[in-house]
Amino acid sequence: MVMKPFVFQHAQDVWPAGETLLHVYITPRDQDRELAALVSRGRRVLRDFPIACVEDRWLHITVDQITDRVGAAIPPAERQALVGELGKRLAGVEAFDIVIGSLMSYATGVIADVHPDEPFDDLHTTVRAAIQAVRGADATGYPAKVPHLTLGYAADECDSDQVQRKLRNDVRPGHAPMRVEAVHLVDVTADAQAKTITWDHVATIPLGAAG
Repeated sequence: MVMKPFVFQHAQDVWPAGETLLHVYITPRDQDRELAALVSRGRRVLRDFPIACVEDRWLHITVDQITDRVGAAIPPAERQALVGELGKRLAGVEAFDIVIGSLMSYATGVIADVHPDEPFDDLHTTVRAAIQAVRGADATGYPAKVPHLTLGYAADECDSDQVQRKLRNDVRPGHAPMRVEAVHLVDVTADAQAKTITWDHVATIPLGAAG
């Protein structure tokens, strides 16, 4: 299979050039050292391919995207309303452990699987309900996807099967634990040419007893 360059997405359309979008992300903690080692092993494989690897500080798992308006059009008061509603609802969601891996080559990049599904699905449901409570159903047009952590975005065409073979052979062990204790509301910038995601931090919202 030929891997194609990645296209960043706003809801089900192309991300508008020059605009930021609010997201709710999970990010690795400094304590997730086995995950850091897994990512490092994966990057060593990907340096032989036209894939833009995500820097440590920008690694994330997308929980949801706020899609009714671009980030610049959502003022501080409305952002704080989102933070307040997320905090209220996530107080009832306990921190949980997930496993990251194996690394998988797919149509437009390389991702790490996330499992088990159930705690993440519960988190996503709660976050989406909080967003809708503040901004309405039109604010959650981003399609729900199987959770994953992106290791790199394809910048040019390459052989996806060849990438997968090297990942499976060279990235051993292929799994690592990760603890989820909080989510982050962030205002995200996508660079379509460099194939990078960066963000300005808005707020950290702890889960359950983690708060």
